[in-house]
This record gives sequence, structure tokens and C-alpha cells, in this order.
Amino acid sequence: MADHLVSEALYLTDPDGLGIELYADRPRSTWRYRGQELLMTSDPLDIASVIAVGGHVPWDGMPAGTTMGHMHLHVGNLMEAEAFYHSALGFDKMVWSYPGALFLSANGYHHHLGTNTWSPGPSAREDEARLLEWHPVVPTCEDVRSIAERVRVAGYTVTDAAESVLLTDPWGTVVRVVAS
Repeated sequence: MADHLVSEALYLTDPDGLGIELYADRPRSTWRYRGQELLMTSDPLDIASVIAVGGHVPWDGMPAGTTMGHMHLHVGNLMEAEAFYHSALGFDKMVWSYPGALFLSANGYHHHLGTNTWSPGPSAREDEARLLEWHPVVPTCEDVRSIAERVRVAGYTVTDAAESVLLTDPWGTVVRVVAS
């Protein structure tokens, strides 16, 4: 559990050992900045206030309209992650002084993508649960083409697919950029 200033989060591990973060954002009007950098922490969560807000509503599934707000990727090097995800792919840097992490987003959100070096150890084997690819969604097909060109110019491999492009980050994570 953590209070990140921009959100309150609960962390779970699924049966395959993959991490899941359930969180609720605070209003953007309450977010604080140091210069251009968004302030985030991992302070203790006031769980009593979270329970009080939720009340005793029986669980009947995810609420309608629930979306995946962000994901985290374990990377080998934050400078390489910045080169790929910020400089080449085009995500905005939001938080860069958090120990072992770089948080990136679009349109001023606290982070759509967290890259971090916190998880030592080998990648998942072919027979283990793992991320096969993820899909950042951009507004137009022209945005997809623009990203593909920027990634090619940066020296990364781009594979064109029907209405999308496939990219692979320096650690082998496949990114399929699609238009909405």
C-alpha cells in the first residue's frame, strides 16, 4: 500500500506472480510540481480512510468504465529507457528523480508508463506468464507513422503492420503502437 501524492495504491500479486496495482487518482488540481517535475512519493497509505470511502459495498466485478491507467516495465538502465521511451517513442518525462525509476506519460498524466530497475533477476521463460506486447494508443494513423519514423531515426527496428507498427525496446519488450 502507498500514498503517491497523485494517487492512493494497493499492490497485489496475481497467481502467476505478476504485480497488479489498484489505485485511485487524486484530482489533478491537487498535484504538486518541483519546477517541471511532478512530485510523487511512496508514503504510508491511510488505509482507514480508503475503507471509509469504499464503505461495505459487495464486490460484483470491475465498475463500468474502469480503464488501465498505467503499467510498469522492469528495465536494465534508466538512461536507455529514456532514450527509447522518451526521445524515440515520444512519451513526456514526468518524474525522473525518483530512485531507480523514470515515469513517463502523455497529456500531463502522472504516468502511463513507469520504467524501473527494482526487479533483479532473469526474464520470464517461454513457458511462464509474461507480457507478450503492449499497445500504446495514439489519436491518428499519422501519429503512428510519425512515431515509427522518429524511432527509425533513433536507430531502433520498426516493423510495419496493418494499421500499427511494432517496436522492440532494448530489453525485448514488444510495443505495438496503434491509432484509436
